Amino acid sequence: MSHAGKVWRSLLEKLSCGPDEKLGRSDLACFAGILASFCAGLAASWQRWGNPLVDSGRELNVPLRLTNGEMLYSDVRYIYGPFSPYLNAFLYRVFHPSLWVLWGHGIVSTILILALSHWIARQIAGRFPATLACLAITWVCALKSQGNYLMAYAFGGLDGSTFLLGATALLIVFLRNKNSAALLGAGIMSALAILSKTELGGAAVGTGAVAAFLAGYSRIRNVLVWLAVFLAPALGVPALFFSWFAARVGWQTLTVDSHLFFGHVPWQLMYFNGLRFGFGHPWHSLSLMIASMIRLIAFGGLLVSISLLMETRRAGVLNENGGIGRKPLRAVVGLLISVAGIIVSGIGLSDLGPFMPMPFLLLILAGVGIVAFVGAERRGNTTAQIHAGTILIITASALGSLARIILRVSTGGALSSFLLPGSVLLFVYIWVEIFPLLLADPATRRRASQLISFALAASVVVTAVTLSVRYRRKFSYPLVTPRGTWRTPADIGIAFMQALQFIEKRTVPGDPVAILPEGTTLVFLSERRNPLRDEIVTPGFLDAAAEEHAIESLRRSQARLIFIANRPTPEFAETSVGKDYDQHLIYWVEKNYRPCGVFGAQTNPAPQIGAPGFFLRAYCACSTTFKDRD
Repeated sequence: MSHAGKVWRSLLEKLSCGPDEKLGRSDLACFAGILASFCAGLAASWQRWGNPLVDSGRELNVPLRLTNGEMLYSDVRYIYGPFSPYLNAFLYRVFHPSLWVLWGHGIVSTILILALSHWIARQIAGRFPATLACLAITWVCALKSQGNYLMAYAFGGLDGSTFLLGATALLIVFLRNKNSAALLGAGIMSALAILSKTELGGAAVGTGAVAAFLAGYSRIRNVLVWLAVFLAPALGVPALFFSWFAARVGWQTLTVDSHLFFGHVPWQLMYFNGLRFGFGHPWHSLSLMIASMIRLIAFGGLLVSISLLMETRRAGVLNENGGIGRKPLRAVVGLLISVAGIIVSGIGLSDLGPFMPMPFLLLILAGVGIVAFVGAERRGNTTAQIHAGTILIITASALGSLARIILRVSTGGALSSFLLPGSVLLFVYIWVEIFPLLLADPATRRRASQLISFALAASVVVTAVTLSVRYRRKFSYPLVTPRGTWRTPADIGIAFMQALQFIEKRTVPGDPVAILPEGTTLVFLSERRNPLRDEIVTPGFLDAAAEEHAIESLRRSQARLIFIANRPTPEFAETSVGKDYDQHLIYWVEKNYRPCGVFGAQTNPAPQIGAPGFFLRAYCACSTTFKDRD
């Protein structure tokens, strides 16, 4: 049999058999190590989670407004599913509103995600790769400084990721036992994922459809029955909840105003998505993916070449004259080509993260898994069929998660943290369990496996150290508030601390205080309330009618204090509030309020919005503000 044939056979065998090590007590020790790593990350990043300026105000304030009787989507604008804000509202009622309520939510969810990820990984891989994958998820996703799980930019994303992994685990159980209860549970998990964040719910529903097809393969009636059992709760429960909301706030509010089902999305948000996720320039994004794939292949070639050289040196492989033989020479040539490939693939390109080619890798893994599944079914090997099906379910879950960022799968940005756990798991599995199978020589295969494991483990350690140092250096300012201490970047922390002291002097708890275009964390931390329907009014959120509504809300609430944050927003194509967007609203503020303070580390006493450096400008109501209705 040719080498290619042997490789293909090895791949099919690998995807048709479970891990050599079965789940047992040793896995508890591995998971304890994962939790120890997480605790070390918590210690290094203590109270440094999240950004008080961007997104956090929405996540902190919306649940509080719900506890005060306001209605989601109508009284309080929200663009995600209702599960997370109502869960956080419940937690506020139980524990009292504070930063630690949401931080605690994040910590518990992280532990659940790591536990589910470890269990899922152990269904297809040994203890070491499963543990390594969870350590990578801990540092690449859960604890990264931008988009961490502890103060999620959107708790809907965190909860949706948890429910997606829960649905994936239950679908694996269902495939093994044909247990209707497990399938029903997966359907409920998928429903909760939809009610948390729609795209993660879509990934869960797609994964459930794959599992139903695999379970009933070759029997259409069985496929339809399993689909019905799964989809009844997966789609029925969200339909009931959204219908309940629609009966109270109207479908127009849900579909147009809140963009819940990705309809009527403003062009500024489309621009943001195109810029961040690669859809704005798809061909450029595809070239990045291809270049990153080439670099990944070259890196694999580098490891193989080093493995060959190490093995030939150990075995003393020389030619008859005592010189270098053909095998070492090929390894040296391979080493040089691999290094050249790594260098050339990065020329003129940026953002070549290791996960950029994940869509290609997942599609390849899915293709091989399908062949293994069909082959096992034809042989009547139920065990091999279930294992191949397990890999297909995990792959479908990971691939479905990437739908929104499929052209730019990067570890950067906040959203990717919630979408990457399945991909990280399979990335480690492919490298540690699958890649060595491409090598014919057993000794070289073992050496390559050791090098790959060392390289991946070292990258996790480097990431952990880098993030720990970054947290300590960048988030150094202690912002002490009645609702908790938050360590933030100095420029934001100083401005917020000065503004909090100003609010304390000018208002009392419960008074309306508005912050534009975002930063309503200040309202939460000062125990005041936001008089506006929106927690964020960056580009795309307010049209002309919404600006009028915001002005009327300020009049009706008789807000005596308004802050404007110097928050540039080039990612939305419109940079400055009042100049590029929300002009009418800011014009009304400047006409009816007077500047009464500037807060921040900058020294300019009258900086302009859009100038370098972060600051907050306060506006106090004039004596005629609420008498003049113009």
